[in-house]
Amino acid sequence: MEFTVRVLGSRRGAGLVDVLATIMILGITGVVFSTTFSASFTCSRQAQEYKIATAIAQRKMEQLRGMEYESLSQPLLLAAGLIDQTPTASPYSFTSVDSLADQLPQGEGSLSVTDISADQRRVIVTLSWLAKTGQTRSVQLTTLFADKRTRQGT
Repeated sequence: MEFTVRVLGSRRGAGLVDVLATIMILGITGVVFSTTFSASFTCSRQAQEYKIATAIAQRKMEQLRGMEYESLSQPLLLAAGLIDQTPTASPYSFTSVDSLADQLPQGEGSLSVTDISADQRRVIVTLSWLAKTGQTRSVQLTTLFADKRTRQGT
């Protein structure tokens, strides 16, 4: 009876196959990570744009809250430097006065003042811009203003 002993490490070319398999696995991993990094940069840029837009909208709302109820008209908002000269009816624009195009890509701002009752007005501040993806993004804040003059007796 004859016995044959095979040594496992004696296969020819096994080292080359292992190296090629390792390179392929590393390549696939690299592609996955590079795709993830580009997606994370896109998300980060979008988050930054939303942060800027929200800060601008909040600043505009605070400027309006510093005004009296009766000052929420086109001539007085224009005199206070809160809106652009055109349009002269609600919704008003504040794109130029706040230089929105410098802060957001193709940024535009509008301010809508609507009477909802004899002594209340709804104010909506909207900012919109064009994202890198070609989609229009927007942020909108809404608040109510009450005429304190008519509510002092109650």
